[in-house]
Amino acid sequence: MSRGRIFVLAAIALLALEPVMAPYIRVDVTIVSAALLFTIAAMSANLLLGYTGLPPFGNAAFFGLGAYGCALSIKYLNVHFITATLFGMVAALLGALIVAPFLVRRRGIYFGLLSIAFGQVFYFIAYRFTDVTGGEDGMAVPRPYLVVSAFTFKETTFYYLSLAVFIISIVIFKLIVQSPFGRTLVAIRQNELRVRYLGLDSNRFVFVAILISALFAGLSGALSAMLNGFIAPLSLDWHQSGDFVLATILGGSGTVWGPLIGSLIYEIGRDIISTITPYWQIFLGALFVACVLGFPRGILGTILARVGAAPLSNEPEEANWTQSPAIVADHRG
Repeated sequence: MSRGRIFVLAAIALLALEPVMAPYIRVDVTIVSAALLFTIAAMSANLLLGYTGLPPFGNAAFFGLGAYGCALSIKYLNVHFITATLFGMVAALLGALIVAPFLVRRRGIYFGLLSIAFGQVFYFIAYRFTDVTGGEDGMAVPRPYLVVSAFTFKETTFYYLSLAVFIISIVIFKLIVQSPFGRTLVAIRQNELRVRYLGLDSNRFVFVAILISALFAGLSGALSAMLNGFIAPLSLDWHQSGDFVLATILGGSGTVWGPLIGSLIYEIGRDIISTITPYWQIFLGALFVACVLGFPRGILGTILARVGAAPLSNEPEEANWTQSPAIVADHRG
């Protein structure tokens, strides 16, 4: 068994045992649930930043749309857990379908700035439409029944449900980035001009990447709204997008498991430091600076580089995608 699989199995085992270890390590299951859901949102940023090379500074818009889609469906339609989650994902997808046509032709800082602008539009809509969204005060999100109305959620139950969704999400994410589609995204990041010379429409791939990223962010937003029982316009703000990007870079952008490490440090660090001092943002920022200086490729990315493991992004060598007719034929077919 490879070292990578041993690491994955060990990580899943530790996460599965967290409710048992919680009294001893003094980390509540709710905090780890939040970290797992935060990881899914960070994965959405990782797909654009780590694999496609685009700065996703507006992904909080999809996260917030997922949260509001879930909350409004529960409030007005009285739907169950699964349907509410699907409503959130659909809301995020619709938002992506609106903004993606404006983003696909932008690269670099222009992509980031335009995504921030669209994200702030959604933020101000949620802020101003107080009759629907509660405005600045936000709105409560009652936790719905799973499928049967007699079934009620406990924190441990919600934790294992979050863990199951996280495992499914990370498996899907890995399949995406290791597919010909994912390798093409890496190729776009490395040399988009050469991708176009191969006859591939890079804008089409970026468009689909934005939609997939929105689905992950919307899923995270919907579940986070039900976990916290509350949603406010700040969930759509660009500062939230910055948190997703920061967790991705901290753990290691372009790696499958990097966002989990970054999210755990962010959520658990914030919880612990905020109980010690009211100036927790300063100390948390200093922790991030220390991690970035000590791990220039992110924690997981730097470790993989130092032990001489597989490529950090699970990406093919440049010659593979430029010379392999199979990848080109797969997309042209």
